[in-house]
Amino acid sequence: MSNPKEIKNRILSIASIIKTTEAMKMISIVKLRKSKESLIHFKKYSKYIEQLFQNILYSFHENTKILKKNNYFFSSKKKKLFIVITSNRGLCGSFNSLIFDKIYKIIQKKDNSVKNEDIFFSIGKKGFNFFLSKKYTLYEYNKKFLNNFSDIYFFVKKIIEDFLSQKISSIYLIYNYLKNTLFQEVIVEKILPISIPTFSNQKLSEYEYSILEPSNMVILDYMIPKLISVKIFKSLLESYTSEHTSRMISMHKATENANDIKRNLMLNYNKERQTNITKEILEIISGWEALI
Repeated sequence: MSNPKEIKNRILSIASIIKTTEAMKMISIVKLRKSKESLIHFKKYSKYIEQLFQNILYSFHENTKILKKNNYFFSSKKKKLFIVITSNRGLCGSFNSLIFDKIYKIIQKKDNSVKNEDIFFSIGKKGFNFFLSKKYTLYEYNKKFLNNFSDIYFFVKKIIEDFLSQKISSIYLIYNYLKNTLFQEVIVEKILPISIPTFSNQKLSEYEYSILEPSNMVILDYMIPKLISVKIFKSLLESYTSEHTSRMISMHKATENANDIKRNLMLNYNKERQTNITKEILEIISGWEALI
């Protein structure tokens, strides 16, 4: 067993760790609150954009040949791009490992001839380092990290250009979605090509557009990059919320574990101290008896 001085040094070290984990927990709580507020506001905007896009498609859904001929809605090749949202920092529990496990499952389901045709792009340093270590094919734009909506919009224009030129057949988005405080789900969402919705014979509402200017295709060319950018940015906010929640829980558990270790060390310290005091008393008594 260690001597009291070594135990005391360990207690001081654990106390320092407790202060650090508690501070990180409080920081995560503040960031989580801000992220949730941003997500709530952006969801309203996202819902409006998606509804607007649905209404525009409905306005000329009778001429479905236009949509079927349009490259946004059809592709024949097999090369896929996976946009993966991870964190820039660690200490967030299973947040990143859930994403990596999902990627493993996606790759294992494919034939060996198809595996090398997948391209990956990471929003987040942890994913970027993971793809480098596994020697996966990275998208050429992967040198930059996307942090705001304008960066995402320019990135979307680039991937749409590659999609229309048949360099990429389809584009998928992989991110963590927070179902509740204790449960996260990895979402795999296809963003290109866009699936044509099935419309009923009933009229949607007063939002049906009978005239679109300058033309239907020009409106689509403007709306689709905007729609995809909104989806990616909303997924980024969902991922931030999930990340801060996971880090808050991890730091809370780390603080509890550190407190348990500190409590056990205090017990051992008191036992060792009491043993030394008893030993010194016995030595004094033995010395006094020897003198009598």
